[in-house]
Amino acid sequence: MAVRRTLRGRLVGLLSMLGLAVTLGTAAEGCYVGPAHPGHCPGGYWVEGHYGPRGRWHPGHWRCPGVVEVE
Repeated sequence: MAVRRTLRGRLVGLLSMLGLAVTLGTAAEGCYVGPAHPGHCPGGYWVEGHYGPRGRWHPGHWRCPGVVEVE
């Protein structure tokens, strides 16, 4: 019986730690919407991450109006 109590205690402790980690991880995660300050050019705007025309992933970035971007 002592072995069962020890295993049960370890399992309860492990599940408690896992629950605490999940709770703290989701509570501190928050929502990221991009930088709050404008880009390095006047009229610049934030573009969320997206897939380009060739299927490549482009992370979020600033775009300046009138600037031609070459890949």
